Amino acid sequence: MHSSFKLLDSYFNTDFSKQLAVYNNENRLEQNSKKNVLYLFHQAAERIVAYKHFLKKNKIKHRKIKSLKDYARVPTTSKENYIQKYDVNLRCWDSDMSQIHMISTSSGTTGDPHFWPRTLKHEIDGAYLHEFLLNEVFKADQVSTLFINGFAMGNWIAGTFTLACVNLLAWKGYPLTIMTPGYDLEAVLELLEKVSEKFKQTIIAGHTPFLKELIDEGTKRHLDWEKLNCKFLGTGQGITEKWRSYILSLVKAKDYCRTFLNLYGSADASLMGFETPLSIDLRKLIIDNNLYQQLFNDQRIPSLYNYDPRLTFFEVEGKELLITKDSGCPLLRYNIHDEGGIINCTQLLRQIKILSQSDKISEQQLKLPFVYLYGRSKFMVKIYGANIYSEHVQLAIDDKSLQPDLTGRFILESDYDNEHNPRLICRIELASGVKSHPLRADLIKRVFISEVAKVNKEYQYVLTNMGKKVEPIIILHSHGDIKYFPIGIVKKTV
Repeated sequence: MHSSFKLLDSYFNTDFSKQLAVYNNENRLEQNSKKNVLYLFHQAAERIVAYKHFLKKNKIKHRKIKSLKDYARVPTTSKENYIQKYDVNLRCWDSDMSQIHMISTSSGTTGDPHFWPRTLKHEIDGAYLHEFLLNEVFKADQVSTLFINGFAMGNWIAGTFTLACVNLLAWKGYPLTIMTPGYDLEAVLELLEKVSEKFKQTIIAGHTPFLKELIDEGTKRHLDWEKLNCKFLGTGQGITEKWRSYILSLVKAKDYCRTFLNLYGSADASLMGFETPLSIDLRKLIIDNNLYQQLFNDQRIPSLYNYDPRLTFFEVEGKELLITKDSGCPLLRYNIHDEGGIINCTQLLRQIKILSQSDKISEQQLKLPFVYLYGRSKFMVKIYGANIYSEHVQLAIDDKSLQPDLTGRFILESDYDNEHNPRLICRIELASGVKSHPLRADLIKRVFISEVAKVNKEYQYVLTNMGKKVEPIIILHSHGDIKYFPIGIVKKTV
């Protein structure tokens, strides 16, 4: 039997309850994760030309790496020292491109585009994660479901990878129908108006700014969100709980934790982490009790995701996340340049229970570990020594008083005026049909100053001492501005 047939046969004949049983066993997850990462490392060291050369150049003999402690001494890889140094075929298993199932490209939002091959196994791994979310959270195994793929369907990974994963679920027997209008607002709205009502629920996947625009526009057109029973899978940008509350109020959601899930993914590594009702509930509890400084030793509120450590192995070096993950071109101790950390389920629950003194924290069946994420430090700017974090600005942009006039996309910059004084600039995308106006910019400026100063002590200090010199210059851009906010391209801020 061809290896692809074996992979598909195994997936189609694996009952979801078996997968769930593993997710509920913390020790088993940890042991499997350790075994998988060391096996992947040794296989890559022997079969991947580029990685073999990388290890030799760094004087690493892979047979001496026998534990995770040993593995932590292996030099990290990155786009700069690995991806850009070796041709894509040399980074593939056995340098055999014929075994590659699909090749995607990065969006180019943080540099030149790169090619990211993946195999059928990679997509089956993604299907297991989607099956967990659609089955356990959205109950798509129980009701007829229309799945609308609102990601761009070109060479970018999000659209094709999501389609491949969800197709596997449908072929497995789920009552799931898939449509792929892509990053097209009118096309998605047409499906909601003419097709969704024929299903018990509709799940829409897309980048979070696109989903917000869709919900705002659908609300203007008086879509009956409650009747359509829509659920959402977002990615590409972190969200605040303010943002989630605003979105859920528009779609008349009855369940705060089971309506909008945000995913953690990238072109490099595809799907890595995912929100669950547990992660959303805990994040809200952390915010309500101001526990983020004590838990994460940071004044910023991170995104909080569960992840399967057998599929994505996280480490932390300094403040940045390293990932080890199998794919068409495996990533080994790869620095994705996202700032964050990891914590196991039992430990996080125990700490929150002690710090909050809450009786709401109960023993959970789900034992998946957590990865918390701040984003990339390159999107932070400084003004008179104060760090202005994109997470804090996102809180301000998501303020209810500014909705629905903004898409949620923004870019922070710093430069100097004609007298060489530093300036803080915030470029913001307006929603479709909304016009720029000085009064609107002034309102955003006031909300920015008020909200950022509430959560950022450094900014509060320089604002008190420097006054107008550290107030932001708000520049409003029309929807889809070709230079700063091109449609279909996610300019990552967090």
